[in-house]
Amino acid sequence: MKTIIRKLVFYAGQIVRFIYYSYLRMNGIKIGENTFISLGAKIDTQFGEIIIGDGVHITSGCVLLAHDGAIKQMKPDVNPRGKIVIGNNVFIGVNTVVLMNVTIGDNSVIGASSVVNKDIPANVLAIGNPAKVIKEI
Repeated sequence: MKTIIRKLVFYAGQIVRFIYYSYLRMNGIKIGENTFISLGAKIDTQFGEIIIGDGVHITSGCVLLAHDGAIKQMKPDVNPRGKIVIGNNVFIGVNTVVLMNVTIGDNSVIGASSVVNKDIPANVLAIGNPAKVIKEI
């Protein structure tokens, strides 16, 4: 009986995830193949552009913000809309924030609770606030 319930919960989750991914795609987010986005992640669908590669894993509590509302208050002539590009086979740890105009290179790992405010090269481990490369993979 437990096995049947687990399978039902798994398949229900897959249906909900399909609906969530469809919603993101309808709002202009580009999502690659075999990518996992936790239902607890917040993907900015209002402003800017977000491109997520193949085989990416975005965990619970992550926030991807392709805009900055505060910058418009400080510098009215600056465009508050930006772009986030996440390469292939990237892992983004729990509660990480990725800010606008950032590219994360292929095969990189971003540690939990990091704040990514600048580009991260391919094949590295980056952690911290702000995220810094600490090791090549």
